[in-house]
Amino acid sequence: MTQEELQTREVYEAARAGDKDRLVQLIEYSSPDMGRFDENHCSALHYGVQSGDVETVRYLVERIGLDPLKADQEGVTAWDIAHDQDKREVLAYFTERYGYFWEDTYHNPVRRGLFPDPSIVRVGEDYYMVNSSFMFFPCIPVSHSRDLIRWEIIGYAVTNPAYARLEELKGGMGYWAADISWCEERFYITATLRCNDDMPKKRIQMVTSSSHPQGPYDEPVFLDDDGIDPSIFHDEDGRKYMLLNRGARILELSRDCGRIVKAGRLLWYGDYKRKPEGPHLIKRDGYYYLFLAEGGTGMGHCITVARSKDMYGPYEPSPHNPILHQWDEGALIQCCGHGKPFQLPDGRWYIVYLCLRKMGGEYGILGRETAMDALNWTQDGWPVINGGRGPSDQQRRPLNRKAGSVGGDGIFRKLSLSCPLGGYPFWRSQNWMTPRPLSYDKISQEGCSLLLTGTKADLNSLLCRSVLVRRQDAFRFCAVCSFQIPLIKDGESLGLTCYYDENSYIKYGLSCRDGRLGILCQEYVGSEYRSVRFEPVFPGDTEQNGEITVKVEGENLKRSFFYQNNGIWIRTAKMEDTGYLSSEGLKNGKRFTGAMLGIYVHGSFQGRFTDWSYMAE
Repeated sequence: MTQEELQTREVYEAARAGDKDRLVQLIEYSSPDMGRFDENHCSALHYGVQSGDVETVRYLVERIGLDPLKADQEGVTAWDIAHDQDKREVLAYFTERYGYFWEDTYHNPVRRGLFPDPSIVRVGEDYYMVNSSFMFFPCIPVSHSRDLIRWEIIGYAVTNPAYARLEELKGGMGYWAADISWCEERFYITATLRCNDDMPKKRIQMVTSSSHPQGPYDEPVFLDDDGIDPSIFHDEDGRKYMLLNRGARILELSRDCGRIVKAGRLLWYGDYKRKPEGPHLIKRDGYYYLFLAEGGTGMGHCITVARSKDMYGPYEPSPHNPILHQWDEGALIQCCGHGKPFQLPDGRWYIVYLCLRKMGGEYGILGRETAMDALNWTQDGWPVINGGRGPSDQQRRPLNRKAGSVGGDGIFRKLSLSCPLGGYPFWRSQNWMTPRPLSYDKISQEGCSLLLTGTKADLNSLLCRSVLVRRQDAFRFCAVCSFQIPLIKDGESLGLTCYYDENSYIKYGLSCRDGRLGILCQEYVGSEYRSVRFEPVFPGDTEQNGEITVKVEGENLKRSFFYQNNGIWIRTAKMEDTGYLSSEGLKNGKRFTGAMLGIYVHGSFQGRFTDWSYMAE
């Protein structure tokens, strides 16, 4: 350890002790690195708040310039610590300094789990968001909020399996980068349908519309253009345009957005010229502002902007580019880009954008999520996000926290299987979806049980149609399901799944081998089962009503699997590294989604699931 590192550690210790005199001596008369974070990305301020000494905290904030809203690798800020540990003097200081209470803040991301490529539109006091859905069905979730923090899925753009065109698509393919807009009392949703590389057309553009945000949406039309990341711009004269990558190309559409009436034209190729995509166009004070994502979807991801008084250009790049980028490689929130700005009723502006929370800077197992920050305008008319500081971890809520809102991601969420399964209500509950369309006759309700008909195809097959999953939205979680013990043949199984796509998943549940029932745990990675564990279950191990309950507990990349025996949980498998459930953990095809949790049936029988619960923190 270098002398600088030793002195920095001494600073942390003095801050934790609330020894301001010692802290001043170390900082001002030695050479610690005050821009340095510890192994959990905590600054000296995180330690200082724990002491409860307000003068220590004041010194670190006002003299050293440490940020109380900067999070560690757990997403915890110094202000959070003051709140959670009830450091009242420190809380009072932060409230006085910022002019609002801790309860008036929010934490990014605002939409957790697989909610990438956000697009948003405001209609009155209501906000509607869409996100990419890839090969999952129903396609393109439509979420609603009134406070921009709590969101609820209210519908989907494509709910008819016959319209989805997902049947043969591999993991990571499907609907990319959806956009939602509103014009003349109608909602328009567009997205790229990304097909397999060996198909005649790899990319086509889907457009659908509805007079209601929740749908039903019209049968989609597909426009023949080989770009990605479409968005629709409605100009003041009533004409409609579609923007696509590479760079920002613009096509004129018919009034119903169902046809291309004017060929594409390149407007701007970005400031950095590397993978410019995700174009969005807005008009403000006589200028057309063109927002782009650049740098690829990894650590170089960023947002740039240019403007012109003529829609067709030429466009002048902003002197503030990139207006959003994560400069801190050790921060929890990374890979920020692909943003769409929007205006509040009071005239303020915000922007939603995608981000990725990486554990240890390596695995983004939850997939790309949706974050939000304030967008301000300089005196000479340029947009700047979060004051140019990069993405925020904790920020003041844009709207009153007491305002009415739907939805909300609580700590405990339980699915009542007595809820109706038909149409939208079932799919909204817990955000359930299936890899590729599942025929509605394969899933049904009988009393309080969910009936899922199995297929002979295993989860590694594109023909599998007996998997039902929801997004994993936290690094620590617990999922439990109960099901009746069926009559099954050798090789058949049902139970829980930790699922990414057909190339990487875990199955845990009941199976049959050599005529004996047992608890099965299988890891499938790449093109083969990495490990297979089978533990026979004796008749006395199951409940009297012929049910069995299984559970998975997750913490970061670890997974532990249990089944219940007479009320006692018995662990049969533990995995230390399930990084293959992330985009970074396996190089196989398009890895753009995130970890899922759900239920499955493998075999020619019908599974009867009687309970499901999911807890996360």
